[in-house]
Amino acid sequence: MALSTALHIKNTKENGWYSISGAKGLYLRICKGKKTYYFRYQCLEKRKTLVIAPCEALTLSEARQKAIELGQLLREGIDPSQQRKEKLKESRAIATKEKKKEEVLFKNIAKKFVRERALNGYWKNNIKGERDTLSRLSNHVFPVIGDMDINSLKPENIRDVMLPIWNRSPSTSSKVLSDIRAVFRWAIALNYRTESSNPADLHGSLGVLLEPYNKNRKLEETYASIDFKEIPSFVKDISSLISPSSEMLLLSIYLAARSKAIRNMKWEDIDFENKIWTVPLEDDKVKNIKVRNQIFLNSAAINLLKKVTKFPNCPYVFSNSYGRPYTDMAMTQVIRKAHIRKKSIDNVGWIDKDKTTRTGKESIATQHGSARSTFRTWAKCDELANNKKYDQEAVELCLLHSRNDPYKGAYDRSKLEKERRTIMEDWGRYCTSLLKEE
Repeated sequence: MALSTALHIKNTKENGWYSISGAKGLYLRICKGKKTYYFRYQCLEKRKTLVIAPCEALTLSEARQKAIELGQLLREGIDPSQQRKEKLKESRAIATKEKKKEEVLFKNIAKKFVRERALNGYWKNNIKGERDTLSRLSNHVFPVIGDMDINSLKPENIRDVMLPIWNRSPSTSSKVLSDIRAVFRWAIALNYRTESSNPADLHGSLGVLLEPYNKNRKLEETYASIDFKEIPSFVKDISSLISPSSEMLLLSIYLAARSKAIRNMKWEDIDFENKIWTVPLEDDKVKNIKVRNQIFLNSAAINLLKKVTKFPNCPYVFSNSYGRPYTDMAMTQVIRKAHIRKKSIDNVGWIDKDKTTRTGKESIATQHGSARSTFRTWAKCDELANNKKYDQEAVELCLLHSRNDPYKGAYDRSKLEKERRTIMEDWGRYCTSLLKEE
């Protein structure tokens, strides 16, 4: 007896096949409590069964309509099972094609490129490397060419990416272009891009396309710095602002050190006996695993470090109330406070006079300029005869700059320790000269 109503279907519990009235070939199958609609038919003298849908997915009237449609196909000489197989094959082919299309989109290849570098420790000494690269790509590149096939990209597409930032931010644009160029090199090497030319190469067509925009491109500004002759007065002024942040700034000046290295300085990296501070690779700009980045401590630095409060269970020389390193704004705030105080007295403050005159904007001194530019200028000053007094290669090593040769010092491994110690000691003495007069 055929089932004729939804209530009949609901109340039928035993396993088996049941015909359903109202549509030829429509059956209900019950197996282990699961109820499914089927279409049973004969085609080319073969009996076949085709799944329609689970009972909960269709109402009885919808199941009957499906069976009627399948019966119509049979009357037209079409095998429903074969048609379904062909549609499935076609949909899989389309899905495969779409997947391949997705794989060669620039944004997906770029993400693979970044992921591979991260997995292989490319940025192990630069914890922000992966994040910064993805940020630049996401902000400046993906919105323009992210959804384009990497094989279709040409130099004019890269030009379109670069123009919004080319003149506005030379530093950012250089980094973005370097990222794009690296992605293309990687894609070409792995045959994601079949064409061997790199459209991000400035020595090719891209350089020609960007040439008209170079004339008005902003020059990369250096960090604002006071005159090195003002350093003793600056140190005296900062010394009066008693705080961990001011001590941190003073130490960076005494050692001509970078902000990050000073902020992350740990007691375990300091060898007081030999007067050496070893800067970990992750805290230095130059990531050369073959070189130990050592700064020789002068007396000014040693005396200051002996006064710094050492907190138990805290590895950092300078730390906030949470026991973590200070942010890069800590020393900036000290300089700004000193600048405001000085400006109220002399109406000038601690500024980079040359940069202020050139740009027409007040350029307050920075930690980088005060600690490093002043040291470099002092060490090469011909007025003081320092250009002849000090070995200039040793001066560069004091700044932890890599050697200026094609092999980055692979052959010349001399540390110039004696000369560097002399330079650092003289610099520390110069910086604190007004303090000693009191």
